[in-house]
Formats: sequence, structure tokens, C-alpha cells
Amino acid sequence: MMHTTTMWRIVTICALLLSNALAFSPGPRHFVHKTTHLRPEGVENSRLYNTISGRGTNTALRSAAESVLAPITTSNLAVSIDKPLLTPIEYGYRSTSPTNIWRSFLAVFLSDVFKTAIVAFLIAAGVTLLSKCLTGGAVSGVISKVYNNMSTTLKKFTAAITKSSRAKLVDRPVPMPFEGDGGWGKCTLRSKRKVGTSPFTVYEFALPKPEYNIPLALGQQVDFCCLSSDDDICMGSFYPYEVGNESGGVQRGVLKVVVPDSDSVEKNAAQVGMGNSKFIEVLKDEMRIGDEIAIKPGKSYLQYNGKHVPVTDMVCVASGLGIVPIVDQVKSISPKGSSSVKTTSVVWINENRNDFDLAMDELEKEYMKYSTKLAVSCIMDDLKKPLDKNREVEEAVPYFNAGTMAVVSGPKRFAETAKAYLNRKGYPDNCICVLP
Repeated sequence: MMHTTTMWRIVTICALLLSNALAFSPGPRHFVHKTTHLRPEGVENSRLYNTISGRGTNTALRSAAESVLAPITTSNLAVSIDKPLLTPIEYGYRSTSPTNIWRSFLAVFLSDVFKTAIVAFLIAAGVTLLSKCLTGGAVSGVISKVYNNMSTTLKKFTAAITKSSRAKLVDRPVPMPFEGDGGWGKCTLRSKRKVGTSPFTVYEFALPKPEYNIPLALGQQVDFCCLSSDDDICMGSFYPYEVGNESGGVQRGVLKVVVPDSDSVEKNAAQVGMGNSKFIEVLKDEMRIGDEIAIKPGKSYLQYNGKHVPVTDMVCVASGLGIVPIVDQVKSISPKGSSSVKTTSVVWINENRNDFDLAMDELEKEYMKYSTKLAVSCIMDDLKKPLDKNREVEEAVPYFNAGTMAVVSGPKRFAETAKAYLNRKGYPDNCICVLP
């Protein structure tokens, strides 16, 4: 009788040959059509500009923007910003989809390599059991052992899948219901803190349940309402302060907003408007930790009415607190596949160095992750000075190109100046969105 080891080798080779014939048999072929897109060189044209220290030039970025004048091809990621770039559900639940995981498993199971291995294993195992039967081995013991091993492995696999599914269900944030009169809900003031050396304060509110989040679209504010000590109704509207969260992350159980911290109502009004300034006064002087306040999703202001779709480039010009919604947009549209936007230019202009403490670190962190599609310019200058008289601004803001959307965010006077400046650089009104 042939030696057992030699027999095993012969059986294995035969099994591999047979399985290859089965796995790689002729059948319908599917060919992937590859499309090549022309785009600017990302590394050279997307850099972090820190003009606070007087360094940096953006000539390359402007030249690239002027050179890409070819017609824009239609994309299946068209951004119609009469709807948000990302829907609230997409924004709230940007996490790994269980469907994608199962698709990956299915791709492995259907691969030729996997089929080859399975067929070879089954043939080899069958021949081995048969040989033991012919030599008088304990067939029942071998079968029992194999069965027990397979059962144990299957149970462990099932338990792991069940545990993973339960963990994901618990980890998923729950949209906060707003079931009060007028669609209001409530939250509780939990803390307040200064932002570095800047003249701004962050107020943090606890939602009714730790798993709650407020699903907002890009450019959407949160409305607040409370009573003053004189029983006057005070209302304010602010953008959520997402600094500190990971890209695509969701704040759960808390809501943070940032407001100016001046003792002058007029100075605060210059930043956020008179109505918000009065609310800030009550928030600062009268509300204590643990006090409740009414909230509800406010109005969404991010809209695009241009004729050129999809939006492939975004130019954001901001000042002061106007950087808050811009940071949220950058973190939402920068990850690969999240939108049709390919390049984003952020120009943040302030009069005081301390104002940059509000989001400088966050912008730098986002740039380090997406340096091939994000350019950031932080410029300190007199806001009363015309923007076209500033060389850094001129180099940082590209001329209009089809498919470009501009977003202006900041105090009212600055927004008017920035919009007029963009008009002079060729941006039509319907491609400029002004956030209050």
C-alpha cells in the first residue's frame, strides 16, 4: 500500500487541479470602464497659508484655477444646494455601513481563490476519511471530532456577529425629538469656558438623553428661547460649534455654541446682530449651570442657485465667528466620496491675532488630513481696508470658474464687503451664499 503521506500529496495536487478547473471555467466576463479626470496638481496647489507671520503665497493656486477652464463633465454626485450638501441623516450617521461589510464578505466568498480553497479542502478531507475507513480507523470518532470543531467555530462566529450588531445599534446616535408646542425641546446649561485668549465663550448644553443628537443640515442654525429676569422673551440663533470633533463625527448628548464675550451690547451686536446680542446678555448674566432653556432646529441658509452643477470647488471667505459654520462644512465635504467638491479654499480674515484661537488648530488639523484638496489662508488685517488692496487676499481667492460656489460668513458689514469683492472677481450673485 502506498505511504500515507505520499497518497495525501497526490490527492491534494489532484484536488487543486480539479478545483482550478471548476473555479476558473469560462463564463461571462465583466469589464470595468475606466474614466480619467483631469484635475490640478493637488500637493502644489493646496497648502496651509499662515499669513499671520507674513509667510505664504497662493500664486500657484490661482494659476491652476484660471487654467482649468474646460467644460465640466456631468457627475453622479451633483450638489443641488437648494438641498444641503449632505442630508441630516447622512451627516448624523456618517459611519461604516453594515451593508458595505457584508458586501466585502460576499466578495471574498465568491472569489476564485476562496472557491479553490474550499473545493480542495472538501476533496482532501473526504479522501482522508475514506482512507481511514478502509484501514479500519475509528471513523465515528473522527467524524465526531470534526463535527464538534465545526460546531464550536460556528457558535463563536455567530456570537461575534451578534455582539457586533448589538454594539452598533447601541452606539448609533438617536435624533432628539422636538414635541413641545411650536416644535420646541429643552436642554440644560452644563458648562461655559473661554476659547484660548480669544474674546469668545463656548456654552455647552446637555440634551435630555446622552444618546440624543440634533441632526442639522450644513449651514443650519439652532434656535434658543428663554425668559429674562423681567419675564421678557429672549431668542437667539447660532451655529453649532463642532470644533474638537473628528471629521464625520457626531455630537451626542451635548450641544455647543460659541458667542462673543464683550460687556458691550453694541459690540456683540456688531458680531451677531442685536437680537442675538440681547440673548447673549441674558445667557451671560442671568443663566446658571443647571438652568433649562428651550431649543429647536432653526433655519438653514446654505443654498446654491447657480446654473453650473455639480459644484466642484468651494471658496469660503469668513471673519470672526463666521468661521464656525465654515469649519463644519470643511469637515463634512472633505472626506473622500462625501460630496462632489474636489477643492476647497478657506480665507479667514481677522483684525486681532487672538481671534484665530477660535478655530486655527482645527483648520490646521483638517489641512493635514486633506492637504491635496484643502487650502487655508489666515490673514490679519484691518477689516475697514478694501479686500482688493490686500495682496494675501488677492492671491488666496481664485477667480470664478464654472462649478465654483462661494460662501461668505461673518458680521453683516464684512459680508457686504466680501460679497462685493467676489462680484468683482467674476462671481455671479447666484453662486454666492451669504451666511448670517
